[in-house]
Amino acid sequence: MAQNIHLRLILLLALAFALRCALTARPVRLAAGYTLDRLPVEMGGQPAVDLPLSPFEVELLAPDGGKILQRRYDSGPQVVWLAAVQSRTDWRVQHPPQICYTAQGWRILEQGGQALPESGLRVQRMLVEKDARQRLVYYLYTDGRHWTSSYFWRIFHALSDRAVRAAVSTWVMVQISTPYTSTEDEARLAVAARELLFPSARP
Repeated sequence: MAQNIHLRLILLLALAFALRCALTARPVRLAAGYTLDRLPVEMGGQPAVDLPLSPFEVELLAPDGGKILQRRYDSGPQVVWLAAVQSRTDWRVQHPPQICYTAQGWRILEQGGQALPESGLRVQRMLVEKDARQRLVYYLYTDGRHWTSSYFWRIFHALSDRAVRAAVSTWVMVQISTPYTSTEDEARLAVAARELLFPSARP
């Protein structure tokens, strides 16, 4: 029985290696995809402020032309932070935000998918806490054709496009967050998410 399991694992690994080699060797075209330029530079009529990157964030930049954008939007009583990561083939730079929040000492209180009203989009929602402060986070991945809140499906779509369409697109992980004290903050973040994402979702 153990030998059968080992044999199956070897066969699966061999198949995965062969598929990877085939995809790597196959000529592909570069599709337009989605870039950071499509994210608005203002919200609610107020201009945003681009924030400097930390040395660690600079080190994460993908060698295939990846970019990281940190931006702050002030709209009325609410502050919204944007963290967007652009990459084509290097998935490491677009790792799920949970990794960064946990590494920075935040504790994840809630997590799950959530539909964004009036947009047709679905985001991943997190409520995190640190030093008695809470922050609400929405994020998703897109290449302009596919919109998903799942890291697994982001990779799946990229692989399937390369295998079926022989195309490689630019992907962006878009994360927005705001201080959280009540459900009113969530309602305002949903409005901000639609303003930042929805116009670009239907080009």
